[in-house]
Amino acid sequence: MNRFQSSTEMKVGTRSDPPQRGRPLPLVNRQRFSMGGTFLLLLLVGLSACVPTKQSAQSVGESSTAALQRGTAHVDVSETIDGDPTELNITRLILERGLSLHGFQLVPRAEAQFVVEGTLTCEFFQDLNFEFKESKQHLEYQFHGKFDGRLTSIEDGRIQELSFPEPLMNGRTDMGMARRDIRRRSATIISETMLRGPILGDPEIRGLLDALTDPLDGRFHNQVLEEIVAHQERAVPYLIEALRDDRAVRLEGEYAGFSDLAEGELKVYHIVDKALTVLLDRASGLDPLSSDDFIQRVRTGWQWAWEDIQQVPDELRILSSQRKAQS
Repeated sequence: MNRFQSSTEMKVGTRSDPPQRGRPLPLVNRQRFSMGGTFLLLLLVGLSACVPTKQSAQSVGESSTAALQRGTAHVDVSETIDGDPTELNITRLILERGLSLHGFQLVPRAEAQFVVEGTLTCEFFQDLNFEFKESKQHLEYQFHGKFDGRLTSIEDGRIQELSFPEPLMNGRTDMGMARRDIRRRSATIISETMLRGPILGDPEIRGLLDALTDPLDGRFHNQVLEEIVAHQERAVPYLIEALRDDRAVRLEGEYAGFSDLAEGELKVYHIVDKALTVLLDRASGLDPLSSDDFIQRVRTGWQWAWEDIQQVPDELRILSSQRKAQS
């Protein structure tokens, strides 16, 4: 017996009940063939050309989802490695991408409502080796990363410190990758700290995602999904991030087409996918039987869709070269 019937109807995106809103992404057979996943992403590249459903009065090529607009921002960060400025400022690119996905237009400093500034300093720490008797094996090159910077809200003067309290360490077996990854990992931590912080963060949305894993919460997971969707476009970047959240859903509820799921089979990312289906008017075909390869393709497809809606600059998009190759 269904104890709760969501108004968004959790049948959205299943094979038996096609989505009733907007222009769906192709529904892919749940067989685990890479060809099916590739077909999904090939059509994701051309989202604007998808045919509307009967319920949609929009013309072909017109987006049904409004871009998220939260203000203007400017990133003024530098990075050095072993004392030299880097040719490619990975820190700036990652911070700008995060801001773009969260609805902030990148503008010159004089026009910005929010300014991120600081310096990332990366230095070689050690060549880590494993030595046993007469043998010696190289393990990895290790680097330290240290960031000194802050986010400032120009209008009210609020400041969020983003500096690392202690140097971050990262290592890879290849020197070139080690030099790149210390910057990438450092920048990712800075971006997440900023976008989850007291100035730009939205703790209510993150709290709803956490509630899905709390068996004492008292709600059905359908209800939590409705509350997430009520935040509309503002929830989308958090949902895109949560597509990698593989924690088990601990709340009861209905997941259409799967009435006998075993405990732990339904993951947070399944509910996230349903929320994105409603908010972005598309369906991915993901379900609890999907393979790991298909899940990864769906994650990439949702990222591409949101990049298009947000009109993220080309240099900040992921896998842009692969998109062009598959289009």
